[in-house]
Amino acid sequence: MAKKKRKFDARKKEGKDVKDRDVKDSKPEAELVLTPKHELAKTFIPLFFGLIAGIISYLITGDVRSRDPISIVVLVIFIYINKFIMPKFDITLQSKDWVGFAFLTFATWYISWTLLLNI
Repeated sequence: MAKKKRKFDARKKEGKDVKDRDVKDSKPEAELVLTPKHELAKTFIPLFFGLIAGIISYLITGDVRSRDPISIVVLVIFIYINKFIMPKFDITLQSKDWVGFAFLTFATWYISWTLLLNI
């Protein structure tokens, strides 16, 4: 005769069932305080810094193509400024957020700088 195999459930071993858990236990504390205002700030602050970085890059480089690497330094500085500005808007930073901040700032910088160079 074949033996029936039981599936091991670690939650039942601990004496806790999924239904008995509080909602607060399932989410980290940083995710509980996010509001739509914070989410909008997390989106528009990097967009704003990318736009400002594009304008400053255009003003620094002008028509001289040999100074283009300075524009990348301006971009990196504005990505780093996000680290100090976000806590002023009560936004807790997580490591996964930096990829989004850097991409939004980079994309806006690139678009604004390219448009200004073509004017």
